[in-house]
Amino acid sequence: MAWMNFVNPILELFGISLTCLIITSVLTGEDIFVQTVWAHVFSTTDESILVTLVEQIKAETQLVITKSISNDNNSIHDHASYAAQLEKALDDNLTQSTPLLNIAQVYDDGQRNSTTLALVFANLLDDILSKYGSAVGVKYDMTNMSNMRVVSVPRMDDTTSHSMGAALTVDQYNEYILGEQSSGTAWNTSKVVKLDKYETAQVLSENIIEKFDNQLRPRTLVNETANVDRLEYSLKELEYSVDKKVLPEMVMEIVHVQIHPLLQEIYNLQVL
Repeated sequence: MAWMNFVNPILELFGISLTCLIITSVLTGEDIFVQTVWAHVFSTTDESILVTLVEQIKAETQLVITKSISNDNNSIHDHASYAAQLEKALDDNLTQSTPLLNIAQVYDDGQRNSTTLALVFANLLDDILSKYGSAVGVKYDMTNMSNMRVVSVPRMDDTTSHSMGAALTVDQYNEYILGEQSSGTAWNTSKVVKLDKYETAQVLSENIIEKFDNQLRPRTLVNETANVDRLEYSLKELEYSVDKKVLPEMVMEIVHVQIHPLLQEIYNLQVL
């Protein structure tokens, strides 16, 4: 399979054998469901899907090596399984029209195209929402914006509240986040019921900031500086919120109300 020539070096960088990952996946007996979902139903491309899958594989292999260091065998088992299933999805997405494509070249080209990168960000953000939802046991699809609900956000003095879905501005949300962080007030947090899903959401939210700094921001038009600064701030809010295990509605608000519209505006993403 052509993609293996590209993925294997990634795995070898972490000292992981692709064969071992596949065997681990088979031994689990689990059917890992891989789904591509679009919260704003952006018009996507084959290239963006392939790059997204590679980024997801990198995140899972990153977790395998991290958990190997701490001898967390259960997590190693889970994330190796997910990595193997994602590799199968990557192979499945190499369509008959592009069987001879060099996946390394596709990935490299994707890093140079701001629109492709923005679509990859949208895909990864949806994956973060999906993983976070599974992690905290929500019963609805967090990638579906219509599932956003009004949630009461307690202030530090617990005397006032805002509607996340209707009234809470970006600045108010930041004030709440930073105020709670500095005051030491207890967070209204979610309980993690699936640790492996939470770990993936965490790593993806961290990696996406690095990808933004190194690849997306440098390829953005100068006249979009103000919006790009807002985008960066919202991505950091997302990472911090996932780390703090905030209410799922708050995570949805950051992605659906703040980040997705900015990606659409800055990089001219088309909505189906």
